[in-house]
Amino acid sequence: MKCLSALIALMLAFPAAAMDKPRDWQAPPVASIPNHREDWRNVVMELSAYAKGRNKDFVVLVRGGTELVVKGERETQWEELRDPNGKTFEKRLPLRTVFRPYLKTLDGLVLDGLYCGPDALGKPLDKAIRERLDLDATLAEERARGIQRPPVPTPFGPFSLDPREELRKAAEIRRMAEREERQRRQLYAVDAMRQLGRRILSIESCKTQKDVDAAYKGSEHDRVLTYAGVETDNLNTLPKGHPRGENAQPVTTITAAKNWLPLLRADRFGTKAEWVMSMEKTNQDVLFIDVAHRGTDALTKEDVKRLKYKEMGAPRLMLAVLPVGKAYDGRWYWQKGWEAGNPPFLFAPIPEEPGSFVTDMADPKWKELLGKYLAGIMDLGFDGVVLDNLDTYLWFEELMPLEG
Repeated sequence: MKCLSALIALMLAFPAAAMDKPRDWQAPPVASIPNHREDWRNVVMELSAYAKGRNKDFVVLVRGGTELVVKGERETQWEELRDPNGKTFEKRLPLRTVFRPYLKTLDGLVLDGLYCGPDALGKPLDKAIRERLDLDATLAEERARGIQRPPVPTPFGPFSLDPREELRKAAEIRRMAEREERQRRQLYAVDAMRQLGRRILSIESCKTQKDVDAAYKGSEHDRVLTYAGVETDNLNTLPKGHPRGENAQPVTTITAAKNWLPLLRADRFGTKAEWVMSMEKTNQDVLFIDVAHRGTDALTKEDVKRLKYKEMGAPRLMLAVLPVGKAYDGRWYWQKGWEAGNPPFLFAPIPEEPGSFVTDMADPKWKELLGKYLAGIMDLGFDGVVLDNLDTYLWFEELMPLEG
């Protein structure tokens, strides 16, 4: 039983599924681990500064990356390890400080599964945020009295005398704790974004049409710009019929949009011409698409110009996806002979996504490529960009735990 308890504790200690390490990988000393969140924030701010310096009305959204919005326990621990004597304590930002310089460079945050899926809140955003902040206040009062309680409780067993049941229950509790922790950090981000007047958008892959309707009802109550469909994980399908909240008025800002359509894969369209023609027949206020058919046949300025109008004739916003945390061997920048580790920013392959690699976003060469990518998007005439695959800092953090 003692060994079993140790195994359960080990399972609960790792919040995410185990990931493949890069070949010949050796973790650096704890004192040398970078603050990946700060590195990722800096890249986003640099890209946004370039875009808005060139066009102040250019829309910059990020997809995911909720831990980048508000200072969390990981960054606090990272600072303490570098300054155990507290010499820089007064200069440190307190836990749960909002990174306002980061937010000020953004126009909104795109979330996946806010209303459908395993992390759905199941309650109005305002209520969920209020409950979380009330609990945080209670925890702070307890800490002031010397009572230490984690922000997300995790019960420990034993739960059964049967080892298999013990492991099953431990895994279930771990999943519940992971879910609550993701929701907690998401709520902090949403609250901070909304307080600064930024737009919240969501992409929902629901199981049934009833779930789709409930997602739209919840999003309307929460003032979230939502796209919901039945099993839309691949984002490769044009929905039939009229969009929810169809709007005949011109849309020139993300705040004015009443609906949107993310169509990130064109594998169901045989040619670029078929893909563009199909999108021309839509009436969504915002289109969020790739810059090339199947990643290779790039759109032209004329294509983008045609798509910037709904079928009914009114202008709309065109947003392009810019993957920042991953590289793909089918993109324009890919060169013969590239592989994991060569160039260095190709940090590790992603087994479940053949041809894709986790990138080190702090690498100067990768940042240079991202800058060229963004410049190309703007040259095509897009109205904005969604910086995608932003959550990869979590992968690096799991690879480099701060605990000894």
